[in-house]
Amino acid sequence: MRRTTKFIIFFLTILTIKSCGLFDSGSDTVIDDYEVTWIDLHEQRALYKGEQIVPPYVFAAGHNEKYLFAKQHPLLNNDDIIDLNITNYYIIERTSEIFQDKITYGPINELEFRELCKKLEIKNPEFDLTYPTNLKW
Repeated sequence: MRRTTKFIIFFLTILTIKSCGLFDSGSDTVIDDYEVTWIDLHEQRALYKGEQIVPPYVFAAGHNEKYLFAKQHPLLNNDDIIDLNITNYYIIERTSEIFQDKITYGPINELEFRELCKKLEIKNPEFDLTYPTNLKW
């Protein structure tokens, strides 16, 4: 078999696998190089900046000039089942470095989040990126 034919078969195989969704992924930029990303399963949606900052399942994110905010439902037993009974909040101080080198607060509950917002002088944090929590496909 010629090299060109092998390459075409290889390329078509990869294209077929990709189109089947085996390597499905997506991401949304929150700000700068902070992204909400998922690989293979939407239930794996997490907040990244060069590395994972907030584990799955991130269902809301936002920012102001100094901080990012995220809401997260944890996964049950590190499985792909979202625990809708728990909502964790995170506040992440923004950095221009490649990796997160400034403080990350969380996981904290809603009351702690509101108190920390007052302490850090964060007025009206908005979660402008939101994702569904009923992921039945």
